[in-house]
Amino acid sequence: MPITSSVLASLPVPYLPPPVEKRLLPSAQSTDLVLVSASDPEYVQTAYLNGEAWKGSLSMEQYLEREVGLQAVGLTRDGRITGWMLTSNALPTNPDGTRPILAACESIPFSAYVSRNGEIQEVRAHGIASVYTRPEYRGMGYAGRMMADLGKRLESWQQIDSHQNAFSVLYSDIGPKFYAQFGWKAVESIHIHLPPLARPAYENAATSLPALQDLSVSDLQTLHISLYVEQKLQRLSTETPSVTFTAIRPDADHFEWHHAREEYLHKMLSKPPPTVKGAIHRQSGLAVIWSRRYAAQPKDWQLAVLHTVIPSNIEPSEENQRIFAALLLRSQLEAADCDMIAGVDIWDPPELVVSAAQLLRAADEPKVEVITRDKKHICSLRWPASQEKNFVWIDKQEYAWC
Repeated sequence: MPITSSVLASLPVPYLPPPVEKRLLPSAQSTDLVLVSASDPEYVQTAYLNGEAWKGSLSMEQYLEREVGLQAVGLTRDGRITGWMLTSNALPTNPDGTRPILAACESIPFSAYVSRNGEIQEVRAHGIASVYTRPEYRGMGYAGRMMADLGKRLESWQQIDSHQNAFSVLYSDIGPKFYAQFGWKAVESIHIHLPPLARPAYENAATSLPALQDLSVSDLQTLHISLYVEQKLQRLSTETPSVTFTAIRPDADHFEWHHAREEYLHKMLSKPPPTVKGAIHRQSGLAVIWSRRYAAQPKDWQLAVLHTVIPSNIEPSEENQRIFAALLLRSQLEAADCDMIAGVDIWDPPELVVSAAQLLRAADEPKVEVITRDKKHICSLRWPASQEKNFVWIDKQEYAWC
């Protein structure tokens, strides 16, 4: 069940029960351990636990309030999001009637694509987030037990018309090895980074580049982003029929979730609501969609490009490179205007985007580095055990991160 304002209002503060005595803790291999969907009070407790790691500059009350807002948007509302917890049937319940939380996480269902031999199928997949073990229980193997059980459970959880869910994904912040043990194969995770650019420098550089328009929330509804991804999948799987290609559908629900996060932080920071959500070159359809990331320290604030929109008829021509260079430059300006000191991050940039970034570099500056992530935000995908493993996940961009 989701966290709601009414649930928070009905619970005592603090929300967290005392830890289980160490002598009572079961082995990670115990048959008494079970993976269950958290009740409303238990879900609040999991958020209270992981908030210490992920609330950033927010107070705990603000963090919980933000979670209420995030669970009311299209991606997660109406019980779509599930709070999972590993507990034990052999342990006594807490004084408030909740079960002990040995490890916890969340899963969110979303639409995705699988393409084989030029045929595209829209499927259900799951994203996993907020994997967390209470500090008192770490080192006992509970997170591993939870993930082993969760991988199997998600193959059928919230499935549509009895069809097996196609896959699940997560973004590892602890390297590639831990989750691989349980089936989430780490795939290449790359990004490029650009510094913020103050307005005088932007205006000087932009005069020689194509003109753009800013994107609002309503504009995002009119872009054919999912269609372009479908066409790309069809082309790739036709060219290489021996490989299964997959992608997470870049729909409005994903963008709404990210923008709800930044809008709440703007409110807490007493900043005006962020109305510009990206930029577009109308004639070509090339565009970028972004979101502002407010970390605990202002030096780490960053503009995340959620998706680079490239219509299927776009060729890597010199003119299209210039157009995308203008889009990247506009992103750098937005980073500067919004105090995103850490600059602009672009995950899984297509060749056109990388070559456009190179155009922005002065002759005496080094080339834009394509950075491989091997510690944080590592894209990881798990197929059901019965399915093939020869796959390529395309457009691993930040819109799908959760």
